[in-house]
Amino acid sequence: MSHTLHRFGPEETFQNDFPFISRPAMKFNDKGAAPKMRRVMEICLDEGPVNWGSLTTKQNLTLGFDREELLNKTEDNSPAMGCFDDRQKVVNVLKKLKEEDLGMSVVVTGLRDKVEDICHEVGLTPHSADLALGIFGDTSRLPDDETMCYTTMCGHAMISAGLVKQIRKAVVEGRMEPEKAAKILAKPCYCGIFNITRAENLLEAEKEREKGE
Repeated sequence: MSHTLHRFGPEETFQNDFPFISRPAMKFNDKGAAPKMRRVMEICLDEGPVNWGSLTTKQNLTLGFDREELLNKTEDNSPAMGCFDDRQKVVNVLKKLKEEDLGMSVVVTGLRDKVEDICHEVGLTPHSADLALGIFGDTSRLPDDETMCYTTMCGHAMISAGLVKQIRKAVVEGRMEPEKAAKILAKPCYCGIFNITRAENLLEAEKEREKGE
């Protein structure tokens, strides 16, 4: 199970959305894992994720963080978490991780055919695949579908529906540009799995639809 799994929205909006998580397995290979996790982070950060987070320092790429501080504070159980908006970057990261064989667990989320295609190109066989089966229960209590496109990009529900609605309104009314709005929405997600590029594209599309109407 991964908190990156339940992203919501039209399929076409996920073409360049690849959340990434790597971590050791607790009580299996976590002892002395800090140097390996630092190396995983170095590989990912060198490739240029659209967002990156740290539960250790309570920061993400949008809030700003010191790379060396983040690496130096990496502990045995520190996860590497972020998001890529470019398929080739994911390919490059996985190739390097395969070459160095660090032994850490890696989860890449995305449209199944795209992730499987990436693994095939890199020469990796996925250990397992988790699928989101939808939302059950009293769905009338959920925000509207458009709002959930944004809120579900944070797996810990740190981005409120109220904030999303305010930001969307500001963009549609021309009071805020999509690029700035997307970065504001990304700030509460310490894990860094919020795809800023996807949010910007969604906001831009809403703005264009409003113009057309």
